[in-house]
Amino acid sequence: KHLNSNDKHQILMHKDLAKKNHLKVGDKLLLRSNIYDADNEKGADETVEVTIKGLFDGHNQGGVTAAQELYENNLITDLDTAAKVYGNTEKTAVYQDATFFVKGNKDLDQVIKNLRKLDINWNEYVLVKSTSNYPALQKSIRGMYSVANKMFIGSLIFAGIVVTLLLFMWMNARRKEIAILMALGISKMKIFIQFVLELCMVTIPAYIFAYFIAGKTASSLGTKVLNNVSTGVAKEIAKESASNQLGGGAEVDGFNKMLTHIDATVEPKYMMYVIIFMSIVMLIALVVSTTHLLNKNCKELMNEEE
Repeated sequence: KHLNSNDKHQILMHKDLAKKNHLKVGDKLLLRSNIYDADNEKGADETVEVTIKGLFDGHNQGGVTAAQELYENNLITDLDTAAKVYGNTEKTAVYQDATFFVKGNKDLDQVIKNLRKLDINWNEYVLVKSTSNYPALQKSIRGMYSVANKMFIGSLIFAGIVVTLLLFMWMNARRKEIAILMALGISKMKIFIQFVLELCMVTIPAYIFAYFIAGKTASSLGTKVLNNVSTGVAKEIAKESASNQLGGGAEVDGFNKMLTHIDATVEPKYMMYVIIFMSIVMLIALVVSTTHLLNKNCKELMNEEE
């Protein structure tokens, strides 16, 4: 299990480190302060008994220059334990950094701007956006959104053009049918309403079918798009970091982290956008394609070539 805010004297250990020391979940071990650690300003020499609550996995993507950069040598613990080995409590502990999460519908720049208005001495703190710590991840996410938006808009335009052309050809092929209906005394309004009803009978099942088909094809299409985006981002990051001498710790792996998998789904609101847009396009196309036909008499329509 993972740690929670109520845990005390609990740790998460890498499974390789646990295996090497013949440890398992539930086992207890002693953590002792490092009196030679530069961060141990109080010179604390504390010993804390902790329990292994869970095991985690993961390995460095590149080479490392120091033992502490290995994922296997890192322990994740609760705040009380981390503070105690440095001779502090949770309230008196010195934190090197903290991570805050913002809901996706919030403007991060505006949130930071509001935070700077708080009664805090900002000369002692630095606010860093995730784009600074995870540039590759941010670029791959932004690239996916950009491609997805372009594909969505492009698909709507393409579908609108295709459907418009089909409607024009459909109505053009029904000239004689319109002429016969008019000759039988059926009003132009009733003929138009008939075409609208026919269009509804075709489009409603099509929308339902499209929703389920989109859900099936979204994942495979999304994976292909992700691969293309990731390849481009990887090349860009490689050029930018070619001159940097980076280590191999978690921070460096985070720096180069990119999206590796997506679960694509069709959101109902976007389906509504499609339905509204396509319905408007089809209605306009139907009006345009039938207006010049209904304005003619049945004799003209019978004599015209399709």
